[in-house]
Amino acid sequence: MEAIQIFQENLQTWGYLLVFVYSLGGGYVAIVAAGFLCSMGKMDISLSILLAFLGNAIGTNFFALMVRMQKKDFEKYLKKHKRKVALAFLWLKKYGVGLILFSKYLYGIKTIVPIAIGVSRYKLKKFYFFNTLACLVWAISVGLVSFFAANFFQNILDKLSFLPAYTAPVLFVIFILIILGVLKIYSTKKS
Repeated sequence: MEAIQIFQENLQTWGYLLVFVYSLGGGYVAIVAAGFLCSMGKMDISLSILLAFLGNAIGTNFFALMVRMQKKDFEKYLKKHKRKVALAFLWLKKYGVGLILFSKYLYGIKTIVPIAIGVSRYKLKKFYFFNTLACLVWAISVGLVSFFAANFFQNILDKLSFLPAYTAPVLFVIFILIILGVLKIYSTKKS
């Protein structure tokens, strides 16, 4: 019990630091967890969103700059991912700023876009502006969605509290199996 109390006392200090550090790499988990904790009154949603925004903006802008300045060092990485970088170049030409804004929500692409910007002749100042705007939209949208989703799920759990304790894990497993089944159906090649 004492460990839980110590964790709760340190949550505000270390929780905010974790949100910032984890967002440097563009991760979702920290801001989603912060949104859930904010809905329970353990953290502040505004500060969590601000730190996720700052972390993501600093991280991706710095990453694009580092790739631009150290192109030769990144060649080893680029050899393994030529197809992805080429695809990002094509998308950048086709969609431009839209790709920068939308890439924040696509796993895998959110890392490739700053690399493509870094190795291309795309203006860094333009990327910094639109990337910072995209980071702000990303932090607000993901933070608020997780904040309100936590309330939604808490209401559902309160309504289902009359069920036995083993029901939640069973329902969770069934839910995962349904998702996996749907993904398998849609991912099979149709001839």
